[in-house]
Amino acid sequence: MKEELRGLLRHLLFGHICTSGVRRGLTASLEGPPLELDRDEQRAVLQSIAWKAGEIMTSDRMRALDPPARGHLEWSAWILAAFQTLRPQFDSDESAIDFLGDAAMRGFNTRSLRLGVWLALRACRGGRLERARAMFAAMIRQYGGTFESNFTQANQRLEFHVTRCFYFDFFKSHDVPALTTVMCRLDHLWFDRIDPAKHGLRFDMAGYQTLSRGAEQCCFPIVQATVGGTD
Repeated sequence: MKEELRGLLRHLLFGHICTSGVRRGLTASLEGPPLELDRDEQRAVLQSIAWKAGEIMTSDRMRALDPPARGHLEWSAWILAAFQTLRPQFDSDESAIDFLGDAAMRGFNTRSLRLGVWLALRACRGGRLERARAMFAAMIRQYGGTFESNFTQANQRLEFHVTRCFYFDFFKSHDVPALTTVMCRLDHLWFDRIDPAKHGLRFDMAGYQTLSRGAEQCCFPIVQATVGGTD
């Protein structure tokens, strides 16, 4: 019973909650440039996206290998459906993907998420790489069996690697691997908030890599910096 409840919660997190975040951001973005849709047009677009997402989930149901994967599929299907629906309104795949990425950032950049990130980073103050590693490990466990990852740690540097990613595999199978960057952009909501003066850590952007941009694996490098500890 406890395992079933845990699975249900992870399904809801990646499915309902994440999909709601993208939908919320997209709803706000549709009314502004470059599309500037009125309320009726927005409603029609969102209905079309929901219909397409349902079709995609049905056709790709074999990907739902565990409860988290069912949530990953729901979220990914909604983004793919949004891309397919809105792509004719843009000059290129890249501009449509940028639009969706901006919408996702708008939908996820909420007070509750910022509070969660603040609490997580606060726990790592003083340059605690081991604490950061433990949090990464706990987080990736929630993603289920369709993700694989590992760590390397040496010389005051921690690298978290993702070697298998449901989202990248899904979008690649639909011939738009770059659409994974809509998810990847959300990483900025946490690593842009790492402050060496406060946390004793810094994010090494030069070493940041993602599967969605052609790397062999995703790499999130965090380096010990001057030890701080103030809020």
